[in-house]
Amino acid sequence: MTDATITTPDRPKRKRGNGTAHAPLLVSGNKLAVHFGVVRQRIDQLTAQGVIERRSDGLFDQDRSRLKYLNHLRSEHWRSPRAAADAELASAKAALLRIRIEEKQRTLVRQDDVDALIDQIAGVTLTALSSLPARCAPRGDLAIRRSIERVVFEVRREIAEACSKRADETGEPPLDEQ
Repeated sequence: MTDATITTPDRPKRKRGNGTAHAPLLVSGNKLAVHFGVVRQRIDQLTAQGVIERRSDGLFDQDRSRLKYLNHLRSEHWRSPRAAADAELASAKAALLRIRIEEKQRTLVRQDDVDALIDQIAGVTLTALSSLPARCAPRGDLAIRRSIERVVFEVRREIAEACSKRADETGEPPLDEQ
């Protein structure tokens, strides 16, 4: 069995035999348009925008123009409105997917669920505070019961003031406006 090797002809070198760089390949606007795969008017637009440069003799350096055109296509601030809209849609879809994943992992909860839980906890706490004087005061000792009721009333007022202050800081509307 013999090993067959396939050989391809070497590509022509772009340097001269003495190692110096090659001369620039000068082309017309039409040939540059064919090289870029665009219409001739696009070459004029790119020249007017300063993306590529026309030499004083009216010709273009094909290699330099190609590199500048590629850099122009890669630049961040040159995007069509459709490309920008597509990118925005893709980021919105990614954000929605992250939210769904966090919900499934139970690391993200809905605000309504949290509000309902806080209301429930606050209700249990306030109900327990209200029954505190009856539980703590000995039967028939109204002086101690009134004293405990006064403390409970002050605590409930402090809780309400702290909650109102926090709601005002965060911009929550008053309860009667909801």
